Amino acid sequence: MKKFLLVLAAVTLISLPIVMTSCDEDNPVSCSAMIMDITEASLDYLSDQSTTNCNNYKNALKDYLDSDCELAGTSYQTSYDNLTCN
Repeated sequence: MKKFLLVLAAVTLISLPIVMTSCDEDNPVSCSAMIMDITEASLDYLSDQSTTNCNNYKNALKDYLDSDCELAGTSYQTSYDNLTCN
């Protein structure tokens, strides 16, 4: 039984780095959180059209457009393309 436990421990120690590296995932993208960020940034920009709010809105749009979200459509792309921040 002692040999079995030693072999099991050895296999576990050898395979642990392989398992840990194969399970690494990037932070999953939350599309709904990104849409909320766009909504908040657009409302801020609509209430105060400062350069900071414009850049925040444009960055929120860019983050969404660069993501793997399925709904990244032409309306967000058009908004991004037409937004000029001074």
